Amino acid sequence: MAEPSLLEQLSALPDEAWHGSNPLSAAFRDNPYPGLRALQENDPVNLTPLGVWRLTKYDDIATIMKNSPVAMTLSDGTAPSFDPLDTRGDFHRFMLNMDGPEHLRLRRLVIKAFTGKAVKLMQHAIDESVDNAIEKGLAAGGMDICADLAVDLPSRMICRIMGIPESDRLIFQRWAGERTKAFWARFLPETEQLKIREAGVALADYFDRLVQERRKNLQDDLVSELIRAEDEGDKLREGELVIQAIGLLVAAYETTTGLIGNGLLAFIKNPEQRALLHSDSSLLDNAVDECLRYDTPILFNWRVLQEAVEIRGKTLPADSVLWLMLGAGNRDPDRFDDPDNFDISRKNIAHLSFGGGSHYCLGNQFARMEGRAAIGGFLSRVPKIKLIENEMEWSNSFFRVLNKLPVEFI
Repeated sequence: MAEPSLLEQLSALPDEAWHGSNPLSAAFRDNPYPGLRALQENDPVNLTPLGVWRLTKYDDIATIMKNSPVAMTLSDGTAPSFDPLDTRGDFHRFMLNMDGPEHLRLRRLVIKAFTGKAVKLMQHAIDESVDNAIEKGLAAGGMDICADLAVDLPSRMICRIMGIPESDRLIFQRWAGERTKAFWARFLPETEQLKIREAGVALADYFDRLVQERRKNLQDDLVSELIRAEDEGDKLREGELVIQAIGLLVAAYETTTGLIGNGLLAFIKNPEQRALLHSDSSLLDNAVDECLRYDTPILFNWRVLQEAVEIRGKTLPADSVLWLMLGAGNRDPDRFDDPDNFDISRKNIAHLSFGGGSHYCLGNQFARMEGRAAIGGFLSRVPKIKLIENEMEWSNSFFRVLNKLPVEFI
């Protein structure tokens, strides 16, 4: 009989071992916020059964991201979560998992691509995709917001911006969904790890071929922009280019899916906020940020301490892995008034959902562009909405995203 995976072993631990906030439980998946609030109140800096420290207070998380001696990898160079046997995917070489000069070099080059013509011209394509999804939903009398809009829009846009043809979009959607699990692959059963590796190989092979094609015939897409990108004579090397393309695909896909799906769910459950937005469309930008604060697609990210740090009377040793619980920080009552209230008129929504410091999300403007179009377009055009709550389902993804969000228009 096969040995149980680390995930299965951890799942079998009593809830007390996780201080009442077990990230592997169905209750946490469906609503993590009561458990995170209990952590904030009772044990805001706590050691988990993994040997990982969880930080739940806004100020502690912000300090670690912006002002503390941290890295993305352990002192031996390994990543704290990724599958150590996954060599072809080389996900640990993605710039967001790197530190120091190498991270800055890659980030500067990729930022140039993300501020290029390929991104600036996306607004029309985003609006068109949102309009098509809404028209189909109106004709059908309802839709699965998740599949028909929250997944469909980001997958179409990231493929379009990368230069991936529409005919390949659905297979890319599947590969990206599998590849996302690389963030916690070492905890998963061997069969799941194999699928993650296979997705990494498939993506790498595909992008290898695409890069070769674009080197011969540059176009107006992100892969071509990455090839063109230069910074003081320093170019992305070919292997780096493929890894950055894969990483950007994975990072931009499910996170934006979460922004749109989680955000629209918040509006459906708070119809007075929809009425407020309808009466004052200038609140849309603020509303997108409130969606990100209220139910972030990224409940936590990690950092590794490069030297010992004391936080709230506890000494965390060098090489400690920290889980920065962004979802908890975004609802910290010491930072936000009525934090469990969804309020699109909230002032100073300085949420943590895009991270902070040198690893602040470089795609944040693109995500906001998609979020504004999808959330604003949907709420301005559809009639009264009835949530089919017994069919709603949260995903088992690393990110906090819905698997199903079916609604009827009445």
